[in-house]
Amino acid sequence: MSVFTVAAHTGDNNNGYIQYDTETKKLTVHLNDAEKEKEAYDFLTSVRSWHRYVTLSQYETITAAATDSLDILKLALGYIWLPLGVHIDWSRPVEGV
Repeated sequence: MSVFTVAAHTGDNNNGYIQYDTETKKLTVHLNDAEKEKEAYDFLTSVRSWHRYVTLSQYETITAAATDSLDILKLALGYIWLPLGVHIDWSRPVEGV
């Protein structure tokens, strides 16, 4: 089992994480705000169009749910802050998971 975990936060003292099992494609969102958890989960499990850059100035559009693969999930995590205010902290380790 390979599990990808990344730190996330939505504001003052609301630190949490997002976890994705690459084998089962199961996503869990752990924040200190049930409403934000649901919004983030819905955002990441819905089929959407994403822009994936192939060069510095060109991108391709892919339509998929973020949970379809780890690569698409990472792409979606780069977009989640704008509509939901969920910030991904790629550099902060997630402890106690």
